[in-house]
Amino acid sequence: ERGLLGIAFDPNFATNQYVYLYYTNTTPRNQISRFTANGDVALAGSEVLVLALDALSSATNHNGGTMQFGPDGKLYIGVGENANGSHAQNLDTYHGKILRINPDGTVPAGNPYAVGTAQRQRVWALGLRNPYTITFQPGTGRLFVNDVGQNTWEEINDATTGGLNFGWPTAEGNSTNPAFTNPIYIYGHASQIGQGCAITGGTFFNPASTNYPSSYTGKYFFIDYCGNWIDVLTLSGSLVTRANFGSNIGGNPVSVITGPDGILYFLSRTNAAVYRIEYSGSSAPLITSQPQSLTVTQGSPATFSVTAAGTAPFSYQWRKNGANIPGANSAAYTISATVEADEGLYSVVVTNAAGTATSNSASLTVNPPNIKPVATISAPAVGSTYGGGDVISFSGSGFDAEDGQLGASSFTWFINFHHSSHTHPAMNDLNGVTGGTFTVPALGETATDVFYRIYLVVRDAAGARDTTFRDVLPRTSTITLNTNPQGLMVTVDGQPFTAPYSFISVEGIVRSVGTNSAQTLNGTNYTFIGWANGNAQLHNLTTPVNDYVNTANFSSPVVTNFSPLQDSYVRSGNGGNNDYGSSTQLLNRNNSIVKGVYYTYLRFNISTLTNVSSVKLRLYGRFDKGNNSTGVQVYNVQNQTWDENSIRYDSRPIEDAGVLATTTVSGTTSRYYEWDVTSHITLLLSQGKASVSFMLKNSAVTSSFIQFNSKESNTNKPQLSVSGSTNRSAVVEPAINEIPEVKFISVNPNPASHFLELQFVPELAGKVVRLVNTSGRVIKTIRLTGMNRESVPITDIKDGIYFLQLADGDLRQTQKVLIRRSGE
Repeated sequence: ERGLLGIAFDPNFATNQYVYLYYTNTTPRNQISRFTANGDVALAGSEVLVLALDALSSATNHNGGTMQFGPDGKLYIGVGENANGSHAQNLDTYHGKILRINPDGTVPAGNPYAVGTAQRQRVWALGLRNPYTITFQPGTGRLFVNDVGQNTWEEINDATTGGLNFGWPTAEGNSTNPAFTNPIYIYGHASQIGQGCAITGGTFFNPASTNYPSSYTGKYFFIDYCGNWIDVLTLSGSLVTRANFGSNIGGNPVSVITGPDGILYFLSRTNAAVYRIEYSGSSAPLITSQPQSLTVTQGSPATFSVTAAGTAPFSYQWRKNGANIPGANSAAYTISATVEADEGLYSVVVTNAAGTATSNSASLTVNPPNIKPVATISAPAVGSTYGGGDVISFSGSGFDAEDGQLGASSFTWFINFHHSSHTHPAMNDLNGVTGGTFTVPALGETATDVFYRIYLVVRDAAGARDTTFRDVLPRTSTITLNTNPQGLMVTVDGQPFTAPYSFISVEGIVRSVGTNSAQTLNGTNYTFIGWANGNAQLHNLTTPVNDYVNTANFSSPVVTNFSPLQDSYVRSGNGGNNDYGSSTQLLNRNNSIVKGVYYTYLRFNISTLTNVSSVKLRLYGRFDKGNNSTGVQVYNVQNQTWDENSIRYDSRPIEDAGVLATTTVSGTTSRYYEWDVTSHITLLLSQGKASVSFMLKNSAVTSSFIQFNSKESNTNKPQLSVSGSTNRSAVVEPAINEIPEVKFISVNPNPASHFLELQFVPELAGKVVRLVNTSGRVIKTIRLTGMNRESVPITDIKDGIYFLQLADGDLRQTQKVLIRRSGE
């Protein structure tokens, strides 16, 4: 998780002897340093700091650390997001990125973000969780990034092109978001071949020469930390196919490379070994696993073993000190109860039809009889639990039959953090003490299928040892996040979820909780007001001891409906010179007969609009008969001087060529139809226009009329429905059945300093009013609970001009309020 995480040799190593290391310093902070080699060691005092990465949090995981020189001579670096998902999308931090730098740490030409912070300029790709390894394909320069996933998917990403965003934490695996680039391959989490828990290595197999079959050339080999397999991808354009190459390999592999000899190598963390995968074809035996030297206590068993590749069948002959051992003819040789006379050098000769191979010699040392010591953990107690931030005390003892009570020098402690089916080191070996403490990080892994296992190893004077362990399990709580209204999105550790969303979290672990400011649900726009408990919109939540519930409250923006200043329709043919401005209907028809064409015109005042977020033209209507359906197109009309009492077909204003919006009208049931004209109104406002005119035209021939209500209708009049800020001091046409002169609410005093005293008509009891600022932001939501009076404290509101708004069905009122406490 931390420590020495990456090594890269300078492309000109043969002449400059430069070696680059990615490691964790004591700040703690990850850094890239350059050293000069002096044989097999670093030249004293040769360290040169190339790049200091951002400071690390108390979370020890997700450091990345992979480094490779690209074919362009630049150094590419994979940096983890340090268990803070939001960092992956923040271009002003190195965390969660692939970096591209010059060998001296400066910014190279050609990076995708040429200006901004030092971090931003060095970013090559973003949206990564823990890019554990990267690799380039010789010849093509193709760059693959192996990004370790969280709960569901492991990713192989193609980062050959700079500036790509791979989506974390919003997306894990594939996404439909066009802003993100999907992986070229993903696989899931499970305990079977082809599944795993963490992709920890990958390499393109394009060596200069190899004795491997030619079918492997150009393939991509990759490994999984828990799967203990090596699989291979065949890449053909966008088509990717996968096959298993090897299974049951050395445990917990953490790297695989193509060597300069054309042979695959990989590292096994479990076996602390480097493995070389040799191809032997149908040749003489090739010993792939040598016998290992052993030291045992007299009377204990001893087993030597060997594995070989080549053409089966094999025969085996074990030897001691060069002499054959009668009957020792298997791949393994066991001495069931060793004595001093068994000491010596053991080797084996492996034979097949094509030849023989002799193993290395392994020594056997037999110590005098000894009773193994006994290790005992006294703390923590059996059944102990933990939460994030807890300090766990551990202590124990060791007893040996020959040596008696063992002293501290015989003790070694270490702690592993178990997550799902794999482990992470939680504490380095602690030697020479009979106890100590360990602080559980509050940041880091957020899963709940976790626990800590504390190990104690004791050794006696003869070298025999005993190991015992004690598990400490997590305490958990359920966190439930809701929204009002339900169904909006919340984020947990940067990932989006639909509310209500419940999840289990380990007590004391810090989770990042938030929500988006503006959201849309079922066609309605909502704006974040605040969390019920007063937390910031994005905040850290320390998982509490008890279950936790919080709700993000949203308000829909104030919608103001403007009635048209003018509306009418025109028709061709016999009625072409008639005046229809006073009609209660607006007719539309596209008829095959030229004399049967009807168009609708409307004009609205937009001089009072500012900072609109949504504008929709709304007309209430239906077909007069029949099962008709057609798209009704809305056009802009530049003429703003026409009058509904004088507009005629032959002298009608001409519409612009482009269609602003189209909505399908069908059936004979009346309802409101909407056309989204937001972008058009926004453009007109930017040009300083004070009014807007529309013309409606049917896109297809129908056998009957569309009948829309006009502003002369008693109900359901045309509307320009505006969401967002408007100048509330302007005259707004009354909504349906509204009596403009009625004041439903009065405010006293005004200006106000400590309280707003609201008086209202009894019909408003239970209704909601909002206090908004001059930008249209909702500052306070007020429910009228009394019969005709409500006292609202305002000491938490800054001085300024505000608007008290009532918008409930047909009841609408906006009143200016001045809050002023200065001079008190």
